[in-house]
Amino acid sequence: MNFIEKNRNVTPHDESILYVYLQDADGVALSNKKIKIYAGPPPTGEPPYFVDDDPNNPNRRTDASGKFQFIVANGAPAQRLDFFIRVLDNDGAPASAPIHFPFPAGQAHWVTVTLGAESASTPNDDSGAPPVTPSIPDAVIDPRLAQELRVAVNALTPTAGTKYWKLISAQYQNPDEANGGVNIVCFVQDENGNPMPGQRVTLRTSAGDTATQITDERGHCDHPMGAGSSFAPDRAERGPLAVFVQGLPSDDVNGMGLPLRRHVQYILTWRRASASATAPLPPSQPRGSVRGSIGNAAAGARLVLKSSARTLDALVASDGLYSFTNVPVGAYVLELAGVGVINPALNVTANQATVFDYPPATPASAKKVLKHYLLFGPGTQPGVMTNLILALDYIVHFAPAVGFSIDEAMNAERVTIIGGTNAVSAQDEQRLRDSGSIVTRLQAADSYAMENLFQQLLASGSPFPA
Repeated sequence: MNFIEKNRNVTPHDESILYVYLQDADGVALSNKKIKIYAGPPPTGEPPYFVDDDPNNPNRRTDASGKFQFIVANGAPAQRLDFFIRVLDNDGAPASAPIHFPFPAGQAHWVTVTLGAESASTPNDDSGAPPVTPSIPDAVIDPRLAQELRVAVNALTPTAGTKYWKLISAQYQNPDEANGGVNIVCFVQDENGNPMPGQRVTLRTSAGDTATQITDERGHCDHPMGAGSSFAPDRAERGPLAVFVQGLPSDDVNGMGLPLRRHVQYILTWRRASASATAPLPPSQPRGSVRGSIGNAAAGARLVLKSSARTLDALVASDGLYSFTNVPVGAYVLELAGVGVINPALNVTANQATVFDYPPATPASAKKVLKHYLLFGPGTQPGVMTNLILALDYIVHFAPAVGFSIDEAMNAERVTIIGGTNAVSAQDEQRLRDSGSIVTRLQAADSYAMENLFQQLLASGSPFPA
């Protein structure tokens, strides 16, 4: 018999205690069942820093009411503690997956979990088949919602002309894409795709409880998902959460939650529409994605990806990253709230990730490893060796790098060319400037005048002419 989590409740209290209630397939309490308890880092609890699975310890078995309890901390723990329990069969083999009990630092909680036999019916496991999401005209529905999570969309079929809230986008961000977020992110728009503040967006649990959020000036609101929304898609379970918009008939999205308590997000967009006979979007249309980073934008800033056929929404994460997943191929305009259009021609290609950063990254200039380079012409050039001799006091005093190579001089922040264009050509001087060097040329009519130039610089105390 295998046991799975059926219900979880977290209550603030003076002590941090975990409770487990064990039941059979009919909900009858199971007593004297072995329990292994251990603690360690999430997500698996391994390697444990505490473990106890002694089958002879009466405190490691369920009591007559099927209850097992363990005091984690006398009050609030000083640091986060992650405990796990597993039900064991009579031979000590695991009879459940690890059940996670997180206890945040500084918070005292009672965490109560009910475990039932896997064969027991549950509202989150109404059938073994994945839910079927109907085609919605012009909507972009991430296929992972149904294929991986069993999340479904209830699409209305109102009579022509009826106004309703039409779901136009349902995006999924897995743990790698969610940047630690655990929200159902909702956007509400008018017929033209403009944000609609003051709209009531309601979350409903499988137990019938509801919570309503009001959209802000961006037409946006968030419904956070707690640990109690955890579900196991690999066991054909569905999440307990559904979301819809009030005020008009509304398409809803249901079966959401945190798969195995992992941090994921759902991004849903509704648009006020009038029912029509528009043909559905071809399900085979190729898709791509868009991602990148936004500099100097507040966390939660709204991004809008628009084409002539659809509008998609995303939020800037706290680290500046953003992503649009499962985007139909085509040309789009990307807008940032408070800024406007930041990319007027962003192309999405099939099975590719289009990367766009704002402001666009500019390649950093290569770091110069030399401060100052005194550049002479080729040693075979007439007058070059004379200039080198005349510069000896300058070289000893200011200690520049000295050489005859254009390529070597490109590694210097400042370059002083000694001689005219017969020594170092104007084209090579431009190459130095193009490399980012500041270039000065010292030239004179004869050796006497060149010696005077060096003496004047020595007297000024600066290696560069004013």
